[in-house]
Amino acid sequence: MKKVIVLLSLLSLFIVTGCTDLNLLSIDRIIETVIKKDSKLKNVNFEGYSYYIPRGLKFINKNEYNAYLSDRYNNYYYIYVDVISKHSNTKHKYKVNKNAFYSKEIKTKDKFGYLEINEYNDSYFIEAMYNYMKIEAYVEKSNLRNSLSDIALILSSVKYNDKVLDTIVGENILNYKEENYNIFDTNKDKSDFLDYVKEYDSDETIKDEDSIEIEEGE
Repeated sequence: MKKVIVLLSLLSLFIVTGCTDLNLLSIDRIIETVIKKDSKLKNVNFEGYSYYIPRGLKFINKNEYNAYLSDRYNNYYYIYVDVISKHSNTKHKYKVNKNAFYSKEIKTKDKFGYLEINEYNDSYFIEAMYNYMKIEAYVEKSNLRNSLSDIALILSSVKYNDKVLDTIVGENILNYKEENYNIFDTNKDKSDFLDYVKEYDSDETIKDEDSIEIEEGE
């Protein structure tokens, strides 16, 4: 069964990118072919939105619109869904950071975001935002492209139920206004992210991808 899963994963990668080795692809190629593909996959459903967690990633902790995950290489990911900005249809233009290892605005016909990667010794701090979801990740350099592929797939899969969000945000707008986390700004510093990792690293995993039934579409 595992061999079949691996073969299917490689086949999917080949269909999307035309290549089965991510290390042979540029960052631009990964982002262009994965994040803009608008994935129909989903295996995680929460109130008002859903998305897809690729195999190899697992939840460490889930708290309202925040989620903490880790992968098989012990890299860590922080996900935040900004329902307030989605509800108000907030627009923002990303300013390219010329000092970053990689910095680029991501834009499609009706969605926008950015990808910024900064280098820290033997690791990279990734900040990726698209379609009102932001993912931060602290990964080893050797895992960069694998992590970017996973991040891009998650971001491309997020879908919203506007009717549900209208009700949720309308009932809790005062509480949400107290939030000070801005997905449109980059942190430029990995310290806050590492504090998250220290806080949740010892917590019991609440769910992993093997326990989630994958569904197609909405």
